[in-house]
Parts: sequence; structure tokens; C-alpha cells
Amino acid sequence: MRQNLNARKTWALLAVLGFAPGLASAAMVAADNGANYISSGWSLSAPNQGSGFGNWASFVTNNNNPPYAGTYLDMPSYNDSTPNISATGADWGTYANTPPPSPEVDLVRPFLPAAGGYSDPSSLGTLYNQTFSVAIASDGIGNAGQALGVSLDIGQGAGAVADPALTIEYAGGNTDNMTLIDNNGTDNTAVPIDYNNLTNGIMISVQVGSNPDGLNPYTVTISPLPGNTTFTTPVVLTGSENGPLQQVDMFDLNTAGNGFFNSLAITPEAVPEPASMGLIGGIGMFLMARRRKA
Repeated sequence: MRQNLNARKTWALLAVLGFAPGLASAAMVAADNGANYISSGWSLSAPNQGSGFGNWASFVTNNNNPPYAGTYLDMPSYNDSTPNISATGADWGTYANTPPPSPEVDLVRPFLPAAGGYSDPSSLGTLYNQTFSVAIASDGIGNAGQALGVSLDIGQGAGAVADPALTIEYAGGNTDNMTLIDNNGTDNTAVPIDYNNLTNGIMISVQVGSNPDGLNPYTVTISPLPGNTTFTTPVVLTGSENGPLQQVDMFDLNTAGNGFFNSLAITPEAVPEPASMGLIGGIGMFLMARRRKA
């Protein structure tokens, strides 16, 4: 009976610990997807739907007349080759395909300052002890000079896309894999995700921590979207980037087919604060003492 009573006390203490205010919540702090634009409209000047992100700042470059680069709302009925990314009901489609000069379309979303959290000296929103994620797929890349991918930028707005801190892309003309590039020395590191994996839809997640305005460790995890059976084990890469990550740029550079993006999200990491760590240690010592007395 005493063992059962102690067990009940232990579970009660753990329950209290689970609700301790010092533990970071796993609740989503930002989210948006293509389905939010079915009734509100979608274009390069799209309304600010979803929650927790700043206004869209999307644009095209080297776009001849008639337009050969742009974006559209991709519905499952249009996207027969990459259906897994449209699970929410729609995704954001991109096209940028014409001879040189190479056209490009960038779908840009800035991050907002975290309420009650880290305040960047620039007053811009910065990923810090958070995980950013986005779904991406393609139905055609092409040759050298053509690429589809995602960058996390220093700064915000159209001018910041030239200063990416971290990029994950599939570039044409190379070996059949994606590449990872950061601004701290990682240059074109091969990522074992091939075109078949990309066509069926992948989720890219970037977890960032440490000093938000200096050298920051990151962990990139690439997972198959539900319905993508081309691989099962997520690909995990680690490194560090230098500077605050303040917006996402989903880009399509002169690809032979279209690109597809969806399911933007920012989720806080469950990192205990110092007070919580002290609480954990104190409860652990209490339970050990109780066990010795028993």
C-alpha cells in the first residue's frame, strides 16, 4: 500500500511539474496555409491571412511581357502530380519558366516580434528557441541555373532576399539531391533528398536556438508529407548560422515546372527556463529522499 501511495504522490508531483509556468509551451505561435485564401483571394499582393506572420511581400524579377513568372492558388484538382501538399485544401503555386534573363518569383513572409519574448535590437521579429516549418513540392526543376527552395533571411522585405542566412534548395544541373547552404561556412552540402522525394512533397523544419543576433545553432529536419512513401526516415542536419533569422523566402528560379508551398508554421521549442530546472532538480531530490525513507 505504501508503494502505491508513494507512486500516487510521484504522479501528482509530475503533474504539477507538467503545468509549471516555467516550461515553454508547445502551442503553435504562427500558422498559415493555402486554404485560407480560397475565399479571400491569392496573388502577389495577397491579404494577410493565418496568424502570427507579417504581411506578404511577394514579387517577381526578370519577368518579361507577357508575364512568365507569378503565383496562383493551387487546388488539388489542378495539382495531380503533387497531391500530398494540398492536404489542407489548397497550396501556393509558383511558376517562373522562360529563356534568359532568368525570371524568379519570391513568396516572402516576415516574422513578427514574440510577445513577451526576445526583442531584437532591430525591432523585427526573430526566430529564437523556435522551430519554423514549411511544406514544399515540385513538378519540374530543369537544368543549371534553375532552382526551387526556401531561404531564411536576415532583415525583412524584398531587399533582404539577397542576404539569406540559411538556404535549402533543389538546383538543376547537379546530382539528384537537395543542397544546404548557410552563411557560416556550409556551402552546397548535399542533402539526401532526391527529386522523387521532392515531387511527392516534403516538410522542412528548422529549429533555431542560442544567441539570436550572433552565431546560432540550427537543426534542419526534412520529413515526408503524409502520403509520400518515397522515404520514411527523416533527414536531420545540424550546423550554425550567423545573424537573426527574420523572414522566410519561398523562391522559384526559372524552373521547368511549377513549385508548390504550404503549411507555414512557427512553434516554440519546449526549453525549460532556469526556474523550471531548479524545480525539476528539487523535486528529483525530494523523490529520492522519499524513496530512501520507504
